[in-house]
Amino acid sequence: MKILVINAHPDFTNPTRTINQLQAHALTTIRQLAPHATVAQVTLYDPQTDLPRVTATSLNQPETVVAQQNRLIDQWQAADLIMIMMPLHNFNVVSKLKDYIDNIFIANKTFKYTATGSIGLLDGHQKVVYVQSSGSDYEHDLRYVTADIAPYYLRTILNLMGIPKMTVIRAQGLDLTGADRPAIVAQAKQTLTAYLAANLE
Repeated sequence: MKILVINAHPDFTNPTRTINQLQAHALTTIRQLAPHATVAQVTLYDPQTDLPRVTATSLNQPETVVAQQNRLIDQWQAADLIMIMMPLHNFNVVSKLKDYIDNIFIANKTFKYTATGSIGLLDGHQKVVYVQSSGSDYEHDLRYVTADIAPYYLRTILNLMGIPKMTVIRAQGLDLTGADRPAIVAQAKQTLTAYLAANLE
């Protein structure tokens, strides 16, 4: 089994960050439950990660970034389980995750245009779990449920590539007054463990 873990936290070296704690927990759980799985990690904010940005050059001379894009697409297509781990930023995905998506959501590679609209070119075998940390509660607080943009955006992109389902695991309400942050993180870890136990082959 091939697993792709994408860390989209700008402060990716800080072990106290919720997303980094959840990633560490996920990797430990994977080693325990699926010791023979192949795990690839992409740390989007690591300067060593080769992640082209959309620029005038890349648009007008796509051959300058095609090698990097093909490598990212091949890695994505080969994965059986994809884990996207991200802190919510201003209601949406962080900028480096948008850059990453711009490098894998490529016409005639992961989707194509037809006379009746675009269709996905992936075979849909990948399971995708999106792990999101947030200061507020975007599931239950009516002030924020309509601002739950990031999961909606990711589901849309995945569906257009041919992946019909994405599971969301949340560590939310972390910054609310009186919030029990350790309990929130512990619950997210428990949910993550249950997901991995059910989906690792």
